[in-house]
Amino acid sequence: MSLEFLSYHFGDRHDRTTKKERVPPRFTWCCQPADVAWIRPLKAALRANWLVEIRRQLRNSKALKENLKLRGPSRPTMVSWITGVWKDLPGAVILNGFRKCQLIQGAIDECVEVDDALEDSELTDVAENMAIEDTIHPAGEIGLMNADNTAPIYSL
Repeated sequence: MSLEFLSYHFGDRHDRTTKKERVPPRFTWCCQPADVAWIRPLKAALRANWLVEIRRQLRNSKALKENLKLRGPSRPTMVSWITGVWKDLPGAVILNGFRKCQLIQGAIDECVEVDDALEDSELTDVAENMAIEDTIHPAGEIGLMNADNTAPIYSL
């Protein structure tokens, strides 16, 4: 990058018509309706899709009597998940985000929130069936060893 590029894009220019305003501390929430309203339901739905995929891979590895080699979803699969989640998200959730941030007027509509995608029993089931203890040995973990190859002492 050249200094000319930086000065052009980030310096003062007479051709700019955009006014810059200072945002007061602890007031950025009003600029982020996505964080206020619809990121949580989107993440929960994507997490549910991912758990279905993990369970499918787990069942297949058990049926073939092979070790589980968890693979991430392909790009087309991820695109279909994201597209489906956006289609299923009610428009009222998005509008409520703007209303909560006071960017548009109106009363907040009541929406049915997406339940947590992860039940405790499901998490326990997935964890028990993954046999992580057999594949990861604590002594081989770099983050769990001191510089002199001794286990660190943690105090709570």
